[in-house]
Amino acid sequence: MGAEKSASRSSGGGMGPGQSMAMAGNTGLASATEKQAQTIKRTTGKSFKAIGQQIGEVGSKYRRPADVEKYAKNLSVMEAGDVLGAKKFTGADGVERVSFVGTGMKDEQGRTILSKQTPQLTAQAPTLRQLGGDIARGVMGYNTLKYTDGSNQPTMVREKGLIEMTPAMSIFNAIRGSKFFTNRDEQRSEPVRETTETAQPSDIVENNRKIRLEKLASSLASGGGDKRPFLTLKTRGFGGTMR
Repeated sequence: MGAEKSASRSSGGGMGPGQSMAMAGNTGLASATEKQAQTIKRTTGKSFKAIGQQIGEVGSKYRRPADVEKYAKNLSVMEAGDVLGAKKFTGADGVERVSFVGTGMKDEQGRTILSKQTPQLTAQAPTLRQLGGDIARGVMGYNTLKYTDGSNQPTMVREKGLIEMTPAMSIFNAIRGSKFFTNRDEQRSEPVRETTETAQPSDIVENNRKIRLEKLASSLASGGGDKRPFLTLKTRGFGGTMR
C-alpha cells in the first residue's frame, strides 16, 4: 500500500523523496507550494535550487516577497498553449512573447488570447509606499543580494540607478575627480609651474602701438626725423606761386 501511495504521488505531480530533499533548506521555495514549484521547474527547465535562489533575489531587490503564485499560473498558461501549437517570437521592442493565434486559448473572462509576454518572476503588487521605494531605488540605485558564480551563499551587490548611468552624472563624476574640488591648502602646496600663454589679437595691437610711440618719442628727443615744416601752405596768386 505504501508503494501505491508513492506511485500516486509521482503520477499526480507531487514531489518524490529525492525532490523534497532537493528543496530542503531552500528558503526561496518556502513561499511556493509543491505544485507551483513543479510547474516552474517543468516549464523553465531550472533546478529547484536555481528557482529558490531566483525567488530570493527578487525578494531582496524589491524588499517584499516574490509573486510565485502569479508566476506559476502564467507559466501553466504558456505550457497549455505550447501543447496547442503556440509559437514564441521576439517583438520589435526586443521582448519575447508567445503567439496564441489559432490555438483557441481563452482567459478567465472568456476572451481569446492572441499573445502574451513570456512570464517573468516579479514581486507582489506594491503598496503606494512600496511603489515610491521602487521608483527611488530605480533612480538612485540600490544594494541587493545575489547568488554569483554558482555560489550557495548570496552576496551583496550594488546595482546602478538611472541617475548613475546618465551623461550628466558621468560629467559630474569627472569634475568631482578633478582639481575643481581641491581645497586651498592643497592648491598652495602644489609647485608653481611656468606657463606660456598665447597672445590675444588685442594684446598684439596694443603692443605695436606702444612700440610706435616709443620710436616717435626717441626720434623727437634726438632731434632727428622729418625736417619738413609742420604745416606747409601752398597758394596760387596773380603773379605766380607762393609757398
